[in-house]
Amino acid sequence: MSSRTSEARISSAVQTKPASTLLGLQQKLFASWFGGFVYNQVWEDPLVDIEALEIGPGSRLLMIASGGCNALNYLLSGPASVTAVDLNHHHIRLLQLKAAAAATVPSFEDFFSMFGHGWHADVRRLFYDKIASALSEEARLYWSSNSAFGRMACGRRIGLFDRPGLFDRSRNGRFLKAFHGFAHILGCRPELIVTAKTCAEQAAIYNRHIEPFFSNLLFRIIGRMPVTMFGLGIPPQQFARLKDESSSGENVVNIYRERVRRLACDFPIEDNYFAWQAFARKYDTEHRKALPQFLKADNFHRLRSALPILHMTTGHVTQIITDNPKDSFNCFVLLDAQDWMEEGSVVDLWTAIANRAEPGSRVIFRTAGSGSPIESTLPPKLMSRFVYERERSATLAREDRCTLYGGFHLYRLLPEAGS
Repeated sequence: MSSRTSEARISSAVQTKPASTLLGLQQKLFASWFGGFVYNQVWEDPLVDIEALEIGPGSRLLMIASGGCNALNYLLSGPASVTAVDLNHHHIRLLQLKAAAAATVPSFEDFFSMFGHGWHADVRRLFYDKIASALSEEARLYWSSNSAFGRMACGRRIGLFDRPGLFDRSRNGRFLKAFHGFAHILGCRPELIVTAKTCAEQAAIYNRHIEPFFSNLLFRIIGRMPVTMFGLGIPPQQFARLKDESSSGENVVNIYRERVRRLACDFPIEDNYFAWQAFARKYDTEHRKALPQFLKADNFHRLRSALPILHMTTGHVTQIITDNPKDSFNCFVLLDAQDWMEEGSVVDLWTAIANRAEPGSRVIFRTAGSGSPIESTLPPKLMSRFVYERERSATLAREDRCTLYGGFHLYRLLPEAGS
C-alpha cells in the first residue's frame, strides 16, 4: 500500500465531522499528524492481553499492530497464528523490519541493539547484508528510501536507527522528549523514578519530581487542549470522551495526574518497561529486566522459530475480517480504535466479528474513559451475541502495567440463537 493510500484511510477513519467545524478541524490536524511514524512501541500490556485471550495452540489472533511489539510478544505464547493489521503503513513497515531482523541478524545482541537500545552502530551494513533479503519489495523500498524532509533528517529510513535512535525519532518519542524538556524547565526530574529500589522510593520520587508538573499553571492550561494530546495518539473524539468522564476540563488534568501516578507508583519499576519508556525514554538496557518479552535473550530463538505464523498487512480490521474465510480468527485485539470510530463503523466491526468468528471467540479493547462504548452503541440483537466479562475486565484493568487507559474490556462471542 502506498503512503498516500494509507493517509487517505487514516483520514477517513479519523475525520468524522466537517473540517469547517472546530472538532472537524481538530480531526483534520490529528489525521495529518497520525499519518506519520507515530509509535516505536505498543502502549498496551501484553501480559494482560495474553491472560484475557487465553492464548494457546488453538488461538488465531487478529490484532491492530501499532508499534508491533505485542505481535511478537503474542508469538511467544504459542498461538496458531497472529495477523497484524494497521491503517498506518509506517507501523506495519516497522513490524516487518522487526520480524525480518529477528529472522536474519547474526546474533541476539544485534537485534537488541536495534530494538532494545533503539540504535545500532553499523545499521546500514546489517540492513543491506542481512535484513533486506527477508523483506518484501515494498518494505525493502520503504526502509531504503525516505521523503524529502526525512532525507534531510536521517537520510534513508534505516537511518532512524543511527544515534540517538528510534525512540527519539517516532512522533510519540518526540512528544515525550518535549514533555521531559518542559518538566526539566520546571525543575522536575521524571527519569529519576527508574533509580528507585522499592515502591516506597518510587512514591517519594513521584511526589518530589513528577507531581509538581501537574500543578504548574501553564500545564493545567495546555493540558485542557485536545491538540496537546496528539503526541499520545489521542484524537479529538477520544479526548472528548475523556472529558465526558470529568465534570470540567480542569478535571481532565487530574485524570492524567492519577494515571501517571499509578504508572510511577503502583507497579515495581524494576520490570515495568512502560514506566521506563514514559519516564526515562528508554528500556532497562543495563539489567535487562524492564523489557518486553520479545526483547529478552532467553526468548530469541523461540521468537525466531515462531515467525512463520506471523502475517502483516495494511488496512482496516473490519475489512480483514470480512475478506478472510469464516472462523479465520477467534481472538481479536482492537486496542483503543473504537474511541476513534463513528457508531456505524463500530456496529460494522462487531457485526463482522459476530458473522465470521466462531462461538467462544474473545474480543479485547481499551478505552480512554472507564466505560465500554459498545454497551450503548450496538443494537440489542447484535449485543445479545456477546457477553461482557465485566468483573474479569475490571480485574485485568487493575493488573495492566500501562495505566494510561481508563478501561480494559473483554467480550466473548455466544452461539447464534437456535444454532
